[in-house]
Parts: sequence; C-alpha cells; structure tokens
Amino acid sequence: MYSKKKLIRNLILVLGILIILVILLLSLGDIKEIYKAITTDAKPLWFLVAFGVLILYCLFNQVSIMFLTKRKYKDINTLDLFCIAGSEYFFNGITPFSSGGQPFQAYALKQRNVKLSDSTSILLLNFLAYQIVMNLISLVSVIVFYPTLSKEVPNFSWLVFIGFSINIIVMIILVLLGTTKFMGKAIIGLVDLFAKIKFLKKFLNSKRESIVKYVTDMQTAFKEIGKSKGAWSVAALSKLLSLVCYYSIPFFGFLAININMGWDNFFYVCAVTSFALTLAIWVPTPGASGGAELAFTTLFVGMAALNTGIKNPTGDIDVAKNLALSGMLIWRLFTYYLLMLLGFIMYLIFDKRDRKAQKLNALNNDLE
Repeated sequence: MYSKKKLIRNLILVLGILIILVILLLSLGDIKEIYKAITTDAKPLWFLVAFGVLILYCLFNQVSIMFLTKRKYKDINTLDLFCIAGSEYFFNGITPFSSGGQPFQAYALKQRNVKLSDSTSILLLNFLAYQIVMNLISLVSVIVFYPTLSKEVPNFSWLVFIGFSINIIVMIILVLLGTTKFMGKAIIGLVDLFAKIKFLKKFLNSKRESIVKYVTDMQTAFKEIGKSKGAWSVAALSKLLSLVCYYSIPFFGFLAININMGWDNFFYVCAVTSFALTLAIWVPTPGASGGAELAFTTLFVGMAALNTGIKNPTGDIDVAKNLALSGMLIWRLFTYYLLMLLGFIMYLIFDKRDRKAQKLNALNNDLE
C-alpha cells in the first residue's frame, strides 16, 4: 500500500516542516524564557497526566472503528483492529489535509477479509461520527463562551465566520449528499461542466468514476446509519469522549509548565482548543502544521497572561506570548508528534502481524 520510500519521503517532509516551524515560532518569543518554562519551571507529574489523557483519547477514538467492524466481522483479531484504527494517527500526520489514514485502513481491512463495500461503509460511518460530533462541540463552545472569547481574542467574530463557514458548508453538503439524490447529481453535473474546460478536462475525466463512487458510498453510509442507529450512536459517543480528552490536553499541558488555568476554566480551555482546531483543519499541510500552531497561540495569549498574574496582557504581550508558545509546543508535542509516533508503532505491529499471516497462508496453500 505504502512503499518504504514513500513513507521515508513523507517523514522527511514532516521533519522539515517541524524544523522550520520551530525556528519561526521561537523567533516570535524569547527562546530562553520558553526553554525555562518547559524545563526548569515544569512539573513532571502533569506531563504524565497529559500522556495518560492522550492514551484515553486513543482508546476512545479507536473503539469506534473496532465496534463498527466487529458488528459484522466478529472473528477479526481485536489487536489487528486496534492497530488498524490507530494507524490513522501516523498516516494522517504525514499527508496533506490528513488524507492518508482512510486509504490505509481500507487496505488493512481488506487484508483481514473485510469486503471493500463494508470497509468503505465502516470508514464513512466513522468519519461522519467524527465530523458531526466535532462540529457540534465547536458550535456549542462558541455559543456558550462567545462573550468571554470575544473579549480575549481580537477580531473573534471574523475568526468564527471564517472557521465555521467552511466547516458548516462542508457538513451541510455531506448531509445533503447522503440524504438526497439531488446533491449527488449536482456534484457530478458540476464535474461534467468543468470537464468541458480544456485544461481541466483530462484531470476531471480521470477522477469522475471515483467521484461517482464516493457519492454512492456516502448515500449507502447514511442508509446504514438509518438501519443501525444504535451502533452509530455508540460510535458517536466514543468520538465525543475521545474529543473531550483530546481538547483537554492543553489544560494539563499548561499545568505541566506551571500555568494554573483553574479547574473552573477546564471546559473553557477545551472550547478554545476545539475552536483552534476548527480554524486550522483545512490548512493543506501535514497535520495542519503552521495553521494549528498560529491559531492556538493567538487564542491562548490572553488567557495565559490572565492566569499568571499579568494585569495588563497588552502591555506584557511578550511575556504572555512566551507562555502561550510554551503551551503550544507542549500541546503539539503530545497531540501531533507523540500521537504520530504511537500511530507508527501500531502500523509496525499490524504490518509485522500481516506479513506473518501472509506467510502462514502461503504455507497452508502449499501444503494443500
């Protein structure tokens, strides 16, 4: 599915982006102060708590695909399913728009004798559960915390408009695509229309079949939701629990660098994190690199200042920025690089087990 050469190339790209981002971000603050916050002033116990919350995120998140698959394919090894579900952290992390996870998972499920139509349905149901829950959390967060956010974050109304307009439009299109024939015909009609343009003709004609298949698969997935409301509800609940864990990691990350946000602000920190990711989700770099860091730092500067005794965040903007940058580095270390490493480990475990299974099958075939 993915050659070693391609994996190495993508990893080099991710490392290159990391080096550039670290240099650029550290240039925005005082390197000595950021280093001091992460090392000298750090509280190791809270780092362990943050890591524990990250593991909980993985467990809740991976339950979704495991549960949806086990409904029909009860004989699939649980460890294989766990690794297939977790491999998305690695493949999403090394591809633009986090687009690499699903293709590998479809391939891996096929290796475990899951029909292509079933694997497509499972992955789309999992994707829809994530998208719907993520957008609902972001929407509720903005509604509940809008007064506070609008005071602490400059031009927050514009950020809401930009961040949510894209996500809401995409969500509406997906729902209409799955529930009406009109939207599917409209999208295919647009593809055919733009294919008449000379420089787009070859590209769009080569993609037409896959677009038609995607439309059909999406409609099948929505029908499956209607037939299996209970199973999809379990998947959505697992996504809800996983995202609460994921969004809470910055809270413990700030505690780890001795910035006490206060437990009364726990859900507020979760809300700000969800909004930061909503803003950055469409940045076309592996792991939304660049956009995620900028959004997080921008949203947390004011809060970091207010929770460390800085009475005038505007006057002490450099201090506040150093604190926010320190928190951002911890956040990205856990939720992107460490998570991607865990995904890579799960991919290696599955790959090793898959090679062993193929050799065993080949041996059995020879004996027959």
